[in-house]
Amino acid sequence: MRARAINAALGFWLFWSAFLWPHTPRQFHNAWIVGALAVTAALAGLGGLKGARFFNAALGGWLIISALLWPIAHPATFWNHVLVGLFLAALGLAPDLGAWRRRTPVRI
Repeated sequence: MRARAINAALGFWLFWSAFLWPHTPRQFHNAWIVGALAVTAALAGLGGLKGARFFNAALGGWLIISALLWPIAHPATFWNHVLVGLFLAALGLAPDLGAWRRRTPVRI
């Protein structure tokens, strides 16, 4: 549950970060769209939809790939997208935060 809540917070941050510093048009649209989708998927996961966390993991992977492939207008954009993408992907693959402490294998 906490992993989904953190993913929702990351999605909110990604959405608003699109407006805080310069982005290329492609990265700007990518940031607010992926941020809105991440919040939606995290809230759906909090509501009990089981596959939503994997969607957030995929969004995180896409965010990393897009940061590496597309030109950037500001270094903060690159690092923000890479770090948020890593956290979205990692938390999306974890069933909950306690699984990391218990080292429980992930069950699909």
